[in-house]
Amino acid sequence: MGQHWLLSSKVKDMSLLDIAELTENQAFEYFCVQRWGSADNQICPQCGVIDSHYSRKNRRQWRCKHCDRYFSVTTNTVWADRKLPFKKMLFILFLFTSSPNGISASDLSRKAGVAYKTAWVFCHKLREAIYRSTDEAKYTGEIHIDGGHFGGKPRSGRFRNKAKPEAIADKIKLGKTQRAKRSRSSMANLARKKRNRRIVMVLREVVPGYGGVRTRCFLSRAEDEATARLIADQCIEPGSLVRTDESSAYISYAADFIHQTVEHSKEYSTLEGVNNNQAESYFSRLRRSEYGVFHRMMARYMIDYANEMAWREDHRRESEEQRLRDLLAKSTSIGLARWWRGYWQGIRRRNERLCSEC
Repeated sequence: MGQHWLLSSKVKDMSLLDIAELTENQAFEYFCVQRWGSADNQICPQCGVIDSHYSRKNRRQWRCKHCDRYFSVTTNTVWADRKLPFKKMLFILFLFTSSPNGISASDLSRKAGVAYKTAWVFCHKLREAIYRSTDEAKYTGEIHIDGGHFGGKPRSGRFRNKAKPEAIADKIKLGKTQRAKRSRSSMANLARKKRNRRIVMVLREVVPGYGGVRTRCFLSRAEDEATARLIADQCIEPGSLVRTDESSAYISYAADFIHQTVEHSKEYSTLEGVNNNQAESYFSRLRRSEYGVFHRMMARYMIDYANEMAWREDHRRESEEQRLRDLLAKSTSIGLARWWRGYWQGIRRRNERLCSEC
């Protein structure tokens, strides 16, 4: 049996101790190298000229030699108007990227010594960077697709409902798919479920023998044919091999793709090896995050958490520093934050990012 990647020596090329030993200037230079490829030359965000611009060392800024604009390494990035030191930002970034199932803002605020509001917005700025830098090239080859229910979990009242022996016997005898009677739910729980439950639709491009290499997520209110068709038209090259479960939402795929299905009510994989296990693998990570880390994902921001887990799946076999560099590069290349710059002053994303509205 091969060694798990996270236990290998190759993944351990950076640690919290390495960051703790950096000076503030070294952390600042690390940001410069990741954004511009050099600590000596800078790219003016106004005119785009690459040069060794006039330095204002005390303020860690430069003045462009060509257009006289003042700028810093965080100008026109999601970190614009930052107040945190560069070393602490690098520390928080490492905590975020090194957590396989994500890290909660409350945990991050305690470990980094920052306010909860600071940690929460910091994490969401990283999620926005992941979301806005998604590779939108169409998928080809073998593709696994599935939809999973998230959010809207029922809450128990103050009374415990003890199941009757005959009800338990019926469930054992009939099984999940044979219409065994379920325990009753309160109207409040049903309303909460309807209001907050969403479908996360995931597509994964698969390399046989390696697993998923590209993952893309969508948020929907239902796993229906219209949603499945919209996703296929946007993301999949005609003629690709698409594997799904037996849901009727994918009934139209046979016209454009090599469509194979597995009946999940009976089996996880057919005798011929047809499965959509890579989609299920993604849902496993997202569900562990929902239950064990975040405990609750608001419908408005569910797509952000879904894309974070997609990024973690696609970079699961990279080293600690590779993941850190990738996310830092994304956060410095997409421009200003649209949804989190001035969040606590009321500048917020008001609506969900449903696939039917994108």
